[in-house]
Amino acid sequence: MGATGVLGGGRVGAAVDVLTGMFGSSEFTNFLTLAGPMVPSGFRLLIADMVERGFLDAIVATGANLTHDVIEALGLRHYQGSFQADDRKLLRQGYSRIADIFVREEAFEKLDVKVRKILKKIPPDERRNMAYSDLLAKVGSQLNDTNSILWKAARRNVKVFSPGLLDSILGLSIWSFAQTETLQLNPLLDVTRMVEMCMSSKKLGVLIIGGGLPKHNTLLASVLREGVDAAVQITADRPEPGGLSGAPLAESISWRKIRKGGRFVDVYSDATVCLPLIMAAVLERVKRRARKVQA
Repeated sequence: MGATGVLGGGRVGAAVDVLTGMFGSSEFTNFLTLAGPMVPSGFRLLIADMVERGFLDAIVATGANLTHDVIEALGLRHYQGSFQADDRKLLRQGYSRIADIFVREEAFEKLDVKVRKILKKIPPDERRNMAYSDLLAKVGSQLNDTNSILWKAARRNVKVFSPGLLDSILGLSIWSFAQTETLQLNPLLDVTRMVEMCMSSKKLGVLIIGGGLPKHNTLLASVLREGVDAAVQITADRPEPGGLSGAPLAESISWRKIRKGGRFVDVYSDATVCLPLIMAAVLERVKRRARKVQA
């Protein structure tokens, strides 16, 4: 694909080049932004593996992806469904639908019970003026699943940020707990941490899956250092309506979110199709580079 150098295939090849540079260099501080149903669609293991391999220093995710990570960690599952399903019938049978993915409603009930137990274990004094990332690290450390993104991140000291955490079932459980127990969350603390990570980085890279709040939050945190040095965006959204999720990365240069001279690639595709291809190639190249260094 890289050899063609044109159209979608050329962009996929170029994305491999940029990510190999990011993940294969100790000079880079790397962020992954995660939007869309990537965890329900089966990419939990791939993302956790990226954490385990040391490719990532931070994850900025929607609350929904973290919700479904916890659901899987509890031994619950997502099921192959259909776009043509009768949603009224699904409702009667106790299922919720995400595109052609089904999840049982009882999964959210069990998540609520687990989250309450975890939060209850945290001393009340530690629940005051608490950053979202600290709360997520506490949740991750209490999950009994080595394949969990949150568990892996807590173990590897990879920060997990979720600026829209409360806009999710996990967030709803956290809010519900705070109605009767001490819990005071401070989102400003995570803004400070993200900016500090960006400012202290020698080089800064970001892999953007989807768009939305995770994409913007990460790029905005890089503005004070004049932007990121390398970026790959994988999105199925289009640029014509002017929304952020489909906006080309070149647009970010005028906002000082990507440095002049920085390497960046837009891949307009379904991430569930091209991300495995890209990461397989990146892994092979990173391994090859490591072997050359050892030799």
